Amino acid sequence: MMRRVSVRVPTLAFVLSSLVLLALMGTILVLGLSIDQRWITGIYLIGRPPGTEQWQLPPFGPLSHLEVYARGGGRLGGIHTYLLGSDAGGRDLLALIARGSLPSLALVTVAVLGRLLVGIIAGIAMGLGSTTVRTISRGMGRWVAGFPYLALAIIVVQALSPESRFGAFVVAMALVGWRDVAEVTAEHVEAVMVQPYATAAKALGSEGLTFFRRHVLPHLKPALAIEAPFQASAVLVLLAELGYLGVFLGKATLLFATGARGQGSVVTATLAQPELGQLLSDARSYILQEQWVPVLIPALIIGLLALAFELIGYALRGRADPRR
Repeated sequence: MMRRVSVRVPTLAFVLSSLVLLALMGTILVLGLSIDQRWITGIYLIGRPPGTEQWQLPPFGPLSHLEVYARGGGRLGGIHTYLLGSDAGGRDLLALIARGSLPSLALVTVAVLGRLLVGIIAGIAMGLGSTTVRTISRGMGRWVAGFPYLALAIIVVQALSPESRFGAFVVAMALVGWRDVAEVTAEHVEAVMVQPYATAAKALGSEGLTFFRRHVLPHLKPALAIEAPFQASAVLVLLAELGYLGVFLGKATLLFATGARGQGSVVTATLAQPELGQLLSDARSYILQEQWVPVLIPALIIGLLALAFELIGYALRGRADPRR
């Protein structure tokens, strides 16, 4: 008698797709971090292919191999290959993206942990039947959901920034995104509490943390593991939106604004340690100048990274419940 084997094709497709995207992001990170720091901190106002007189103004296009000249006397900055192109200051986009990924991913990790912490506490309170906490939690959830979340995030960041810019972002992103985690937690706690074995366990004296660890946590951990990648994707998108609006981790310093339409642009945020949202802060200036590479490349990288997290979430969800 032959046994029918069920192959979860969609789940496998999600897994393979997420692995491909993560491998691509890893390759970009390794290549970008290997580029010398001067191609991030230096400003190069003009370039030409070696041995020619075909002068070009930044932003340079992808795969450009140029002899570039730095500002301040027009001294030779070196010969460099821009795999993904440059920004309007002649800085290598690949290096900027790679180094910008480090603080951005650190922020995503801490923000997701903050959302999980707040959401779990609120969700357990709701699941255990606390009327007061349920009213406060869901009331706050409706208020946050109804209020423009970008405006709320900006207000929190600006209010807390004098103390800690990184902490301000964590608090803002946790505040606008904890409700989904709370609902998932409450749903699973309530589902456990109505089971006959939960009543029997309480009758046998299992209470408090012991009951939670033995009977609730085994059901809650898989649900939170599925929710975490979706939250990471949401934080990345929020980070990009805030960056486009000029709210990012680092401090921006205006360097120059030069060139006619399509040639040159405003260059800001020349920190040695950039951040992904920061790379989109000049997007409007680039778009007005019809310079698409410095906008589309960082946006595409953020989008692919967010998509990778989404695919991981769908893969985990499909593994836990093939019907979904």
